[in-house]
Amino acid sequence: MTAHRFLADIFYKPYRDILWGFPGDDSLRGDRESTPRKGNNIYLTFDDGPCPPVTKRVLALLRELKTPATFFLSGEKIFAHRREIKKLNYKSHSIGSHFFNHIPVFAISSKKILRELDLTDRLIEQNFGRSSQLFRPPYGLFGPALLKMLRKQKKKMVLWSLMANDFKWSAEKVIRHLKKSVQSGDVVVFHDSPKTERVVLEVLPEFIQDCREKGFDFESIG
Repeated sequence: MTAHRFLADIFYKPYRDILWGFPGDDSLRGDRESTPRKGNNIYLTFDDGPCPPVTKRVLALLRELKTPATFFLSGEKIFAHRREIKKLNYKSHSIGSHFFNHIPVFAISSKKILRELDLTDRLIEQNFGRSSQLFRPPYGLFGPALLKMLRKQKKKMVLWSLMANDFKWSAEKVIRHLKKSVQSGDVVVFHDSPKTERVVLEVLPEFIQDCREKGFDFESIG
């Protein structure tokens, strides 16, 4: 059991509206009625995009490998790359909000939280023609004010059960970690950013193949 999975079992399990994994026994799933899942699925997720040059390569690789994923988009990045992101095709994938700025949400006022939630939602809809009820807080940190707002907006907070650590480890260490740790129902976090590009593009094919050899399949969240 990874450290995060252990902590999640203690701290997140009581919150039915926080999703961090889909274990086969359903014991740690969020809202079982609204998000049913069957089989031995793995849920790939990507944070901190869009970064068009990197995201485009990740999307192309996932398309080649016939693997759906879920992308949590930063409002700030959408705005910064608004002239380029029309070329990004998320058609086979789910999209969620990763807030506007990558700052701990609990450290800002409720008024600013609401403003940045709404702004990111509008940017996603304007630029991709889609709405999303999925939300992942920066760094996975949250407080009561954020939970209350998400409940009012009927949004699902999506955390994770397995972190790739692609932003700090070599490709070799990441793939060893993922192969050793992955379990059915895991929500796995990667990042489509310039810092992680080389590692992610090297690790994904081997990790996806390894999961499929173990009998897992892949599904997006939503």
